[in-house]
Amino acid sequence: MNTKKSSVWEGALLLTAAALVVKLLSAVYRIPYQNMTGDFGFYVFQQAYPFYAIAAAVAFTGFPMALSKMIASEKSNNDHLIKTSIWTSFLLGIISFISLFLSAPYIANIMGDSHLTLPIRVISILFLFIPLSAFLRGTYQGYGDMQLTAVSQLLEQTVRVSGILLISFYLVREGYSSYETGAGALSGSVLGAAASGVFLLFFWRKGITPAYHPQAKIRITYGAELLKSSIYLSLSALVLALMQLVDAFLFVNVWVESGMQSYDAKLLKGVFDRGQPLLQLGTVAAASLALAVVPEMAHLVQQKRNADIQLLTKLSVKISVVFGGAASVGLICIMEPLNTMLFKNAQGSSALAVLCLSIVSVSIIYTSTGLLQGIGHGRYAALSILAAIFVKVAGNLILIRHFGMEGAALSTVMATSIAAVLQLIKLQTATKFLSNVRAVNLFSYLFSLGVMAAGVLLWIVIAENIFEGVSRINAMFISITSSVLGGVIYLTVIIKFKIFSQAEWESVFHSAGTVKKVVERLKKRRPK
Repeated sequence: MNTKKSSVWEGALLLTAAALVVKLLSAVYRIPYQNMTGDFGFYVFQQAYPFYAIAAAVAFTGFPMALSKMIASEKSNNDHLIKTSIWTSFLLGIISFISLFLSAPYIANIMGDSHLTLPIRVISILFLFIPLSAFLRGTYQGYGDMQLTAVSQLLEQTVRVSGILLISFYLVREGYSSYETGAGALSGSVLGAAASGVFLLFFWRKGITPAYHPQAKIRITYGAELLKSSIYLSLSALVLALMQLVDAFLFVNVWVESGMQSYDAKLLKGVFDRGQPLLQLGTVAAASLALAVVPEMAHLVQQKRNADIQLLTKLSVKISVVFGGAASVGLICIMEPLNTMLFKNAQGSSALAVLCLSIVSVSIIYTSTGLLQGIGHGRYAALSILAAIFVKVAGNLILIRHFGMEGAALSTVMATSIAAVLQLIKLQTATKFLSNVRAVNLFSYLFSLGVMAAGVLLWIVIAENIFEGVSRINAMFISITSSVLGGVIYLTVIIKFKIFSQAEWESVFHSAGTVKKVVERLKKRRPK
C-alpha cells in the first residue's frame, strides 16, 4: 500500500516538475519573438494566443486530470468510459475547429482587425490534434503511468517553442507581413500538439491501458461529467488566458472609439502584451504548487483529517502570498531596466508595473482554486472567476478611456483581486485556516517587502548614476544585480522575522515540493 502511494506521489511530482518547465518555456519564448517581430508583430500573435491558451488549459490539463480520476473510480466500467472519452474529446475538437475556423472573420472584425482572420484560422487547426493528446494523457495517468504524460508535455512545448521561433525567424527574414508571420508562428502550436499525440500513440500498450472495444456503450453521463470536471480542473490555468481574451476584444476597440488611430492602438496593445510573460514568470511557483496540492487535499478530505486540511491550506496560501508578493514588488521596482533588457526599450513601463500588482492575486487564485477543488468546492472557484471576467470587462470599458494602458492593467488587478478575495473567504469558511494568524505576521510580511523594495531602488539609483546613458547592456546588468540583491534581502528579512517556521522551511525546501511531507512535518510540530 505504501509503495503504491509513494508511486502516486512520485508521479504527481513528475507531472508538477514537467508543468513547471512547460510554464517557463511558455513565458520565455515570447521575449525573442517580440524582439524579432516588434510590438506590432507581438500584438498580432497575442490576439490569437488566448484561443491556444484556453484550448491547452482544458485539453492538456483539465481533461487528462478529469479522465484519470474517472478511470481510477470507474474500474468496472472502463470500457464504456474509454469509448465515451474518445468520442467526447474528438467530437468537441471537431466542433471547436469548425466553429472557430468559420467564425474567424467575424471574430477578427469584432476585435477591430479583419487581418487577424488568418492567424485565428491557423490556431483553429489545433483543435483537430489536441483530442488525441488529451485522451491518451488522461488514460495513461488513470493507469498510473505519469512518466509518458510528463515527457509528452515537455515534447509538445519544446516542438511548439522551437517551431514558433524558427518559423518566425524565417518569415521575418524573408519579409513576410506581421500577420503572415503571426500565422506561421501559431502553426508551431499545432506542430507541438501533433508531435505530442504521435508520441503518446506510439507508446500505447495493451498491458497498461485497455484496448478500445467497439461494442462498449457511449454514456452521456460520463461525457457530461468529463466536460464539467475538465473545466473545473483547468480553472487556475484559465485565469490569465481569460484576462488576455478580454483585452484582445476590447483594448484596441476602446482606444479607437476614444479617437486614436487604429495602427497606434494596435501598437500599444503589443506594448501592453509585454506584461504577459512577466505575469507567467511571476506566478509559475504558485501555478506548480496548485497542481501538486489538489490530489493531497482530496486525499485529506477523504480521510476527514480536518486539522491537516487546515495546515495544508494555511501553508499553501502563505507560500503564494509571500512569494507572489515578492515577485510583484520586485518586478515593479526593476520594471524600467527589465523592460529595456527584455524588449529593447522602456515603453509602457508604468502600465506593466501596475499589471505586475496582479501577480500576488493570481498566485492566490492558482493556489486557492486547487485547494477549493480538493475540498469539493470547484463550482465556487468557477463562479469567482466568472465574477473576475465581469469586472475585467467593465473595467476595460471604463478605465481604458480615462487611464489608457494603465487602465487596462488596473482592470486586471481589480478583477483578479476580487476573485482572490472571494476564494479566500470561501477557504476560510471551509477550513478556518486564518484562525492562528496575527496582525504581527502581516506587519512582518509588509515590512519585509518594504525593506526589499528600498534596497533594490537604492541600488538602481546608484547603478544608474555609475553608468552613462541607458543602454540594453546597462539595463541587463542593473536588472540582474537588482534581482539577486532583492532576493537576498527578502530571504534574509523573512528568515529574521520568522515569516515561516522552521517546520515550514523544512517542508518547502527539504521535501522539494512534496505536499504530503509538508502536512506530516507540520502535524508533528503542531502545538499540543
